[in-house]
Amino acid sequence: MALFSKADLSKPKYIASIVAKIKQGKTIKVSDGKSYLFKKTKDIDNLEKVQTDVQKYTKILLVNNNHVSIFTDGKKSFRFIDIDKSPFSGMGGGTSRNVLGKQLSDAGELATVMSLRKDIKNARDTGQSIFVNNSEAFADWLLTFQYTRPAVNKIVGSLNSFDIIHDATDKSDFTNTITLFLKKARLSKDAWNPADIYIINKSTRQKVTNDLKKIVETYEISNGLVNIFNDKLYKLYKNKILYPISLKQLITEKASIDYNNIPGKVSESDYNIKIEKFNCNLIADGKEIGLFTFKNEDTKKQINLQVRGFPHSYGVAQTEITSDGTPTGGRLGKVPTSVIDNILAEYKDARINSIKYFGTPKPFENFDVNKIKETYNMYETVIKNSKVFTQKRLKYNDYVKIINTSKSNIEIAKNMCMKIQGLKIMHFFIKNEKNISTIMNKMINGAKKISDTNGFFIKIY
Repeated sequence: MALFSKADLSKPKYIASIVAKIKQGKTIKVSDGKSYLFKKTKDIDNLEKVQTDVQKYTKILLVNNNHVSIFTDGKKSFRFIDIDKSPFSGMGGGTSRNVLGKQLSDAGELATVMSLRKDIKNARDTGQSIFVNNSEAFADWLLTFQYTRPAVNKIVGSLNSFDIIHDATDKSDFTNTITLFLKKARLSKDAWNPADIYIINKSTRQKVTNDLKKIVETYEISNGLVNIFNDKLYKLYKNKILYPISLKQLITEKASIDYNNIPGKVSESDYNIKIEKFNCNLIADGKEIGLFTFKNEDTKKQINLQVRGFPHSYGVAQTEITSDGTPTGGRLGKVPTSVIDNILAEYKDARINSIKYFGTPKPFENFDVNKIKETYNMYETVIKNSKVFTQKRLKYNDYVKIINTSKSNIEIAKNMCMKIQGLKIMHFFIKNEKNISTIMNKMINGAKKISDTNGFFIKIY
């Protein structure tokens, strides 16, 4: 059993996670191997108030540098170091994030932007009800709220003379100018530049906006609009006027910083990649077809890819690369649908790009015998490949039964529409296995938002 140590006291996420479980009425495992329901005592209330302040919560847990028994079920008392650490060591990708989906991600981004100006010490400080009502979700994002600002300060210096423009909520002339550029350049925002915030010098903000607007008004795509706009963006960064920053949820206390799409120095992925293992689960349980694992032969590291809903729903799936096979195993993100579409089109293929393929408003109402046979044939092709693993081979008649059940059960319909979309992508990979390096490098570049047409941005992750 892995127990806490004094060193773990320096990690506020542990305190936040323990407090969250106590408040939710969940049992906690301790050194005797049993689980207890800890009471919400005055000490626990005090811990909640200072759960991000190491010095303050340490004074509650330690007296004369010795751990004291502040946790109790009413009969027995326990110290911090008596609690089993293992359930709390995986915070950062827990159930709460998967269940709450985009709602949690949006709240996390808004609170992260807020954390650049003020200290966030407890869930109420975020101003987001999702964190107030879900302490475990707050614990999941706590590192992000604590360590993003130091990373931004490292890039920018003092923020006192800068405005922070949040791309998703700002309605100013600056953001409108970005929108005008994207419309004229025929680019989507996330595919061009994933920056969530633009940190801009207050004294030159209007001039910057005017200069960018003039570029949009003067140039067309045919005479270099995109390159000229991107070059201007980078020059503003070099002159310490404008910083486009992409914010990610942090999973360690040390934030990493990447500088992407520097004009003239775009370094696209060009690795030797092989399929290592695909998990193919077409049975109704589970929310996706399974993990796609590739091997980066140059770094000997894994590349992990998923096809699933964001959030899980009866809708269109997205493709996400969760580890890129670089030596540090960097987490990337979603591959823009435009990139997926272009790649598949090169090989005369296409993804399922609309829920109409399955049927709406009634689930699977358009899934006739022909579509059942079409998708089952994909399944048969896929599982014949030696790199594809399945727990149980699904017979055709059983597959028909699952599809029919999907028509009356929305939860099964959600699962199956995601699985079939994943199967379509898996079938594409298997069918074009000899070109997998070319395909995956393009997807990695797409997930990184790296290309000659992408705008410069700084990623904190």
